[in-house]
Amino acid sequence: MRGFLYVLLDFLRANLRQAGTLLAWGLAIALVLASATALFFLPSSGEGSATTSQHLLILTLDPLLSEAEINRLAWQIAGWPETGRVNFRFAGETDPEPLAERALVVEARPGGREALLARVAKLSGVRKVTALERRAEPPGLPSRWRIAALVALGLGLGMALFLGQRAMRRALALWRKEREILRLSGLGAAYWQGPFLALGLLVGLVGAELFLLGLRLALRYAPPEASLHDLVQAGPWLKALGFPAGAFLGLLGSLLRPHS
Repeated sequence: MRGFLYVLLDFLRANLRQAGTLLAWGLAIALVLASATALFFLPSSGEGSATTSQHLLILTLDPLLSEAEINRLAWQIAGWPETGRVNFRFAGETDPEPLAERALVVEARPGGREALLARVAKLSGVRKVTALERRAEPPGLPSRWRIAALVALGLGLGMALFLGQRAMRRALALWRKEREILRLSGLGAAYWQGPFLALGLLVGLVGAELFLLGLRLALRYAPPEASLHDLVQAGPWLKALGFPAGAFLGLLGSLLRPHS
């Protein structure tokens, strides 16, 4: 085992001359993993998040109510189990609709609209109650993004195999004399073939780490409106599967080396 480690370290030292090619190979593997993740998690066109409904009650207030009375009224409504949120609105505001007088905008909890409507209708100081329903339907992800991810997957896979083959050819040239000496010495094939597989495995693991680093940055700096809940939930699984997948891609590239 100690002898193999010595051989492996000598092989890796020789391949420092092609560090740029090895890094590009690792980046190509990271691109494969990232595009595959995108294809899995990004919704198809028209398959965005579920439509959400917001049930609002606009309570037009009696102009004779004082600020203290309005505050008490708002706190009273906010304490009901059917109430989600209570907001103040002044004349001239336009959200959720143009208002000509002071009002309270009350958001009902799911399933509590009718009960809330019945309760606010009995309140003194409320001149009119207007019920509104706002629907928020997030736009589905355009299919072109999935096409782009598919193209990136194919491109990354092609680059990973091409760069892997190129790196292996270069590694063979850099270590040809040492490989021949080991092969003719009667040592097992692990000594003169194993380092090539180990290099592919190492590059694959580096590519997986680059992918996970990019994923962490994406989750950290993504805009607030981005829907990344599924991606966040799958983080541990992506980490658990990313390294084996990267190692497999690295080994696959290493098998493309010439066997002469």
